[in-house]
Amino acid sequence: MEGINMSLNHVILGLLNREPLTGYEIKKIIQSTPFMHWSGNNNQIYKAVAELLDKGLVTKEVQHQEGAPSKNIYTITDDGIKELKSWLLSDTDEPVFQKQILIKLAFANLLKRSDLESMLASYADAIKMQAVLSEKELDKCYFAEQEASGKNVFLDLIRENIMNFYSSELKWVQKVKEYIATLPDERNIPTEAAMKKENNEVGLTMNYQVMETSGKKYLYLTSKEPLIQSEQEAHDIITLCFEHDTYAVLMEGDNFSDDFVKLRTGLAGAVLQKFGNYIKVAVIIKGEQNYPERFKEMVSELNTRNNTFRIFTNSEDALSWLLA
Repeated sequence: MEGINMSLNHVILGLLNREPLTGYEIKKIIQSTPFMHWSGNNNQIYKAVAELLDKGLVTKEVQHQEGAPSKNIYTITDDGIKELKSWLLSDTDEPVFQKQILIKLAFANLLKRSDLESMLASYADAIKMQAVLSEKELDKCYFAEQEASGKNVFLDLIRENIMNFYSSELKWVQKVKEYIATLPDERNIPTEAAMKKENNEVGLTMNYQVMETSGKKYLYLTSKEPLIQSEQEAHDIITLCFEHDTYAVLMEGDNFSDDFVKLRTGLAGAVLQKFGNYIKVAVIIKGEQNYPERFKEMVSELNTRNNTFRIFTNSEDALSWLLA
């Protein structure tokens, strides 16, 4: 078996060696596992399964369900186990080395020091966000459940490898930042990021404090302007959480921005997806604001799915939910 599709075939064989699964279950496992790089779309999965069936490496059992579509359950065969073992013992591909930041640095003599600082700060934020997301995915993935039952003793080592990559990359970014700080800058003015931090501001509209209640730390953000005016504002809030080692945010204001509550702008969807991936947010709205029905439906659905964003009218209820 050769090529990337064949590698996916071996992943499927590995999963089926643990237990029989449906195509949908295989797809969800691959999509939710951070160290599996395939998209796990239907075309990929079912093409791979069809190839495995043709080669006699798996079997299919149709399970009929009353009042629901039938399910195809796939099971590995003895030949499939032999193929999986043969692949495990074969030569392992060398790691792929592909970092856009290195290419950018190779041409970075075009930029002023402040621009370089901004570029590195953005890259560091992206690393931190991806590290948090990967750790969450590892905690919830199929292999974490298997580890709890004693079937996967290597997950801690896999986690260590992934998290060491992000940690090492952040140390390297800091080293580059220290070098950049020695370079001359034409204007020699503080960067925008530094000014924001000095003034305890997020974007241009919000102020923040680091608070602690019952031993639990959270960010308290207030604004005289409408809340959440841009996707960048959400990014800045998440970055502040990383800097202060907390994933809980309490926001307070009179109302949301019009762009946020009008779903056609796409702002609410983008922001809430970011929040849901990284942090938990309670919002206190002091003024009266009539939300469009579609916005209310989206927030309600989000609460049902992952319970990471909720709107309140008083701080007591908001804090109780946020720190629960």
